[in-house]
Amino acid sequence: MSSRLAMLRALAIALPIAGLVGCEPQPVYQPQPEPPPPRALTITPLKRQSQAAMDRDKSDCQSWASAQATSSWSWANAFSDCMAGRGYRVQ
Repeated sequence: MSSRLAMLRALAIALPIAGLVGCEPQPVYQPQPEPPPPRALTITPLKRQSQAAMDRDKSDCQSWASAQATSSWSWANAFSDCMAGRGYRVQ
Protein backbone atom coordinates (compact mmCIF):
# COMPACT_ATOMS: atom_id res chain seq x y z
CA MET A 1 0.00 0.00 0.00
CA SER A 2 2.85 2.41 0.74
CA SER A 3 4.26 2.01 -2.79
CA ARG A 4 0.85 2.87 -4.19
CA LEU A 5 0.65 5.94 -1.94
CA ALA A 6 4.13 7.00 -3.00
CA MET A 7 3.15 6.66 -6.65
CA LEU A 8 0.02 8.79 -6.14
CA ARG A 9 2.06 11.47 -4.39
CA ALA A 10 4.57 11.49 -7.25
CA LEU A 11 1.75 11.85 -9.78
CA ALA A 12 0.16 14.63 -7.75
CA ILE A 13 3.43 16.56 -8.03
CA ALA A 14 4.37 15.58 -11.59
CA LEU A 15 1.05 16.28 -13.37
CA PRO A 16 0.86 20.04 -12.67
CA ILE A 17 4.54 20.43 -13.59
CA ALA A 18 4.11 18.38 -16.80
CA GLY A 19 1.50 20.88 -17.96
CA LEU A 20 4.08 23.66 -17.75
CA VAL A 21 6.83 21.91 -19.71
CA GLY A 22 7.05 23.26 -23.25
CA CYS A 23 4.66 26.14 -22.62
CA GLU A 24 5.69 29.39 -24.22
CA PRO A 25 4.04 32.70 -23.51
CA GLN A 26 1.63 33.64 -26.28
CA PRO A 27 1.77 37.17 -27.66
CA VAL A 28 -1.14 39.34 -26.66
CA TYR A 29 -3.13 40.68 -29.61
CA GLN A 30 -3.12 44.44 -29.67
CA PRO A 31 -5.03 46.05 -32.52
CA GLN A 32 -3.23 48.78 -34.40
CA PRO A 33 -4.84 52.19 -34.05
CA GLU A 34 -6.57 53.46 -37.16
CA PRO A 35 -5.08 56.61 -38.67
CA PRO A 36 -6.83 59.81 -37.64
CA PRO A 37 -9.78 60.84 -39.79
CA PRO A 38 -8.88 63.14 -42.65
CA ARG A 39 -9.29 66.81 -42.11
CA ALA A 40 -11.65 68.90 -44.23
CA LEU A 41 -10.57 68.88 -47.85
CA THR A 42 -10.14 72.08 -49.84
CA ILE A 43 -10.84 71.76 -53.57
CA THR A 44 -9.31 74.24 -55.99
CA PRO A 45 -10.17 74.13 -59.72
CA LEU A 46 -7.03 74.29 -61.87
CA LYS A 47 -8.69 74.54 -65.30
CA ARG A 48 -11.22 77.29 -64.60
CA GLN A 49 -14.09 74.84 -64.12
CA SER A 50 -17.48 76.35 -63.32
CA GLN A 51 -19.15 75.81 -59.97
CA ALA A 52 -21.68 73.50 -61.64
CA ALA A 53 -18.87 71.40 -63.16
CA MET A 54 -17.07 71.28 -59.82
CA ASP A 55 -20.25 70.18 -58.03
CA ARG A 56 -20.83 67.45 -60.62
CA ASP A 57 -17.21 66.24 -60.46
CA LYS A 58 -17.27 66.31 -56.65
CA SER A 59 -20.46 64.23 -56.55
CA ASP A 60 -19.08 61.70 -59.06
CA CYS A 61 -15.78 61.39 -57.17
CA GLN A 62 -17.54 61.01 -53.81
CA SER A 63 -19.59 58.11 -55.19
CA TRP A 64 -16.55 56.49 -56.78
CA ALA A 65 -14.43 56.87 -53.64
CA SER A 66 -17.20 55.40 -51.47
CA ALA A 67 -17.30 52.31 -53.69
CA GLN A 68 -13.50 51.88 -53.49
CA ALA A 69 -12.69 52.76 -49.90
CA THR A 70 -12.19 50.48 -46.91
CA SER A 71 -11.55 53.28 -44.38
CA SER A 72 -11.88 57.03 -44.10
CA TRP A 73 -8.19 57.37 -44.92
CA SER A 74 -8.50 55.33 -48.14
CA TRP A 75 -11.67 57.25 -49.05
CA ALA A 76 -9.82 60.57 -48.84
CA ASN A 77 -7.02 59.19 -51.04
CA ALA A 78 -9.44 57.82 -53.63
CA PHE A 79 -11.45 61.04 -53.68
CA SER A 80 -8.32 63.18 -54.02
CA ASP A 81 -7.00 61.02 -56.87
CA CYS A 82 -10.32 61.21 -58.69
CA MET A 83 -10.53 64.98 -58.36
CA ALA A 84 -6.89 65.42 -59.40
CA GLY A 85 -7.62 63.42 -62.54
CA ARG A 86 -10.40 65.88 -63.37
CA GLY A 87 -8.18 68.94 -62.95
CA TYR A 88 -8.53 69.93 -59.29
CA ARG A 89 -6.06 70.36 -56.47
CA VAL A 90 -7.25 68.78 -53.23
CA GLN A 91 -5.63 69.71 -49.94
